[in-house]
Amino acid sequence: MTALDRPSAESQARPESLDPEDWDAALSIARLILDDSVAYLRDVRNRPVWRQMPNEVLAAFEAPLPRHPEPLSAVWREVAANVMRYPMGNVHPRFWSWYMGASNFTGALGDFVAAIQGSNLGGGAHAAALLDRQVVDWLKTMVGFPKSASGTLVSGGSMGNIIALAVARNVKAGADVRELGVAAIPKPLAFYGSDQIHSCHRKGMEALGLGGAAPHRDRPIPSD
Repeated sequence: MTALDRPSAESQARPESLDPEDWDAALSIARLILDDSVAYLRDVRNRPVWRQMPNEVLAAFEAPLPRHPEPLSAVWREVAANVMRYPMGNVHPRFWSWYMGASNFTGALGDFVAAIQGSNLGGGAHAAALLDRQVVDWLKTMVGFPKSASGTLVSGGSMGNIIALAVARNVKAGADVRELGVAAIPKPLAFYGSDQIHSCHRKGMEALGLGGAAPHRDRPIPSD
């Protein structure tokens, strides 16, 4: 190794960190993002529900892997121009497709604060884990479940369904699936569902090792 190859004493002494080099500049861009976000929700009724992305915007998503860092301000300019202007449209009051809920400003602030703290909710003696359990307890009260019932918060309906299917599989398998695996199930399990069930149920059966054809092994329950 030559002298030029060796890291300098200054670089050796400087700790690596993901913190901003300039907190005042970071605060400035954060305020800009917040201002833009408030305007985005406040003025959503003045914009079309959906718009076609022009070719130059589509091309931006084919850009090669970045090799050098960019300032946050530049990244936000790109996001604002190429992402925020072309949404699916589900936060618009005239979006009438599917069931997805509209954006909520208070919820967005909650996500921000949760990301700032970065807590792992798998356990531990810290406030965020207790808050997670408290919300689950509140939900149990709302639906009339006993205090002894268990529960967890998940990312959405698809994950909620796969957890429900996993519980049903483990209870009805006739074997200790958690310990021995699906190969220990003595006979095929039947999956009953409406003929209008969501695709996440089939995906759930695949992920649980029961096979994607399981929902069709039995007669679906017809709906009128």
